[in-house]
Amino acid sequence: MTTDHSLGNGVYYDINDYPGFLRRLAVFMIDSLVLVVIGILLWMVIASFSIANNAPYDPSGIFYLVWIVAVWIYLVPLKRSRVRTIAYRLLSLKIVTTRGERPSLFTMTFRMLMWMFGPFNLVIDLIWLGADTEQQSLRDCYVGTYVVRNTAEPIGEGPMHLTRYNAAGFSISYPRAGRQQSAPQ
Repeated sequence: MTTDHSLGNGVYYDINDYPGFLRRLAVFMIDSLVLVVIGILLWMVIASFSIANNAPYDPSGIFYLVWIVAVWIYLVPLKRSRVRTIAYRLLSLKIVTTRGERPSLFTMTFRMLMWMFGPFNLVIDLIWLGADTEQQSLRDCYVGTYVVRNTAEPIGEGPMHLTRYNAAGFSISYPRAGRQQSAPQ
């Protein structure tokens, strides 16, 4: 039988290297708290500056612009770097592509935008985490990333194939590395 390699090869990790539901929920909660604190600090600085200078304009527009940039910096370049976000550092996690490499800025930006604008929401993502064999969220599946333990190393490589699901009104498919099956002894 011929194996289709049109999507290339991808790596896979030991099943214990993928964080579970509770760890991923903790990441969401910690990073959300950090972003709220950043927002509060930014508002305090911008509002104080506006009041001190008796500014004739509403500072909320400047705040939102600066906060959006701060959120992007935190969730994109910082999360993909070796430094990682506070939650990823505390819970000893990293994010990699299906080829085991550091994700690009574009990939991470797309991942963040899927978190913010859909088509999946937090509830669907959390339900999916519990059902997925590699405990990845739908947005991770679609953008081709894995969240794994920081010390995780790939245990194998396999051809990428499209995994298809039909559930809850969705008909979805996304690329995933096929695990090599060991021969029965």
